[in-house]
Amino acid sequence: MLKYVAFIAFCVFALLSACEPNGSESMEPVTKSTPNIPSSGGQSTVSDDVTDLDSNAILALAEVNNWRQNGCTCGDVSVPATTKVSWNSKLYQAALAHAKDMRVNNYFSHTSPTGENVYNRLVQSGYIGDSRSVLTYGENIAFGDFDLEAAVRKWLDSPSHCTNLMRESYREMAIAHDGNYWVQVFGAVRD
Repeated sequence: MLKYVAFIAFCVFALLSACEPNGSESMEPVTKSTPNIPSSGGQSTVSDDVTDLDSNAILALAEVNNWRQNGCTCGDVSVPATTKVSWNSKLYQAALAHAKDMRVNNYFSHTSPTGENVYNRLVQSGYIGDSRSVLTYGENIAFGDFDLEAAVRKWLDSPSHCTNLMRESYREMAIAHDGNYWVQVFGAVRD
């Protein structure tokens, strides 16, 4: 019975992992080996122009912006409405690369087995050049056999993920998944 409870507790913790840079996390790239991620040839698979987005990207953006524009309750905290975010294809590349890496290398974490984190993925995708070009960024991850709407709902049901999703400083986002690995990445860069 204790084994079952421990397993359930681990699954709940893993499912509800939210990440944002903090004082103990380095903003600089980790110089380690490149993760084993299937390549798309460096080409963007989603345009920044909403008219060129596929239906899943449009749904993801609409779902997140609906919550951001209406405000919501994250745990016990009422979060007011905030600005819309726009879709960004480089954030999508970073999110998809992380989802694929977690699936291929069989782990569930914001940090890869080689030590790379969301900052490193933003640099690799070309979203930012270095820590001077980014204002803010964050990441939500989830694991499970569910659709996009359920993934967003699970993040909203978790106080830390919900707060991350509602952060006023974000201007852009993307959501990607590979198999049961879901990744949502937010960002804002300096003008």
